[in-house]
Amino acid sequence: MLAGIFTIPTARADDALGQPMARLCFSVKSIAVAGGYTWGKGQLLYGTHSYPVRIRGGGAVGIGYSHIRGDGSVYNLTRLGDLNGTYWAVKAEATMARGGSWAVMENNNNINIKISTHNSGAHLSAAVMRLTLKVDPNRGKTLSGEGLSCRAILAHP
Repeated sequence: MLAGIFTIPTARADDALGQPMARLCFSVKSIAVAGGYTWGKGQLLYGTHSYPVRIRGGGAVGIGYSHIRGDGSVYNLTRLGDLNGTYWAVKAEATMARGGSWAVMENNNNINIKISTHNSGAHLSAAVMRLTLKVDPNRGKTLSGEGLSCRAILAHP
């Protein structure tokens, strides 16, 4: 599961982080047998464009499998390339069938992502995760339409 360096209530996160600059929609899978691995993809909605994002990472101490869909508000993003990097996150997950959570994660470029996740599967873990996000600026598409859902965005990248 994607989780943050710290978890804070939504209203307080908005106050502390300022105004979101972009939105990240993502779908990842996580598997663990002692050590864990997370992989998936996302779409960054930034300005009037959508850019594909690759997500990879790992953690330790877990067992099981989960599929996570999420939505994140991205803060402090003024250059597209600043999204790239390693995000360290403290992860604790106990998913049996379905679950969800809110968290905030940060990279070395001072980019914060406040995420909301919807999990499915059977997974139990407690670990420090390292997640690497890589945006592809060459594959950006112009957005058509307002208020697109993350499910629709991920279905047609």
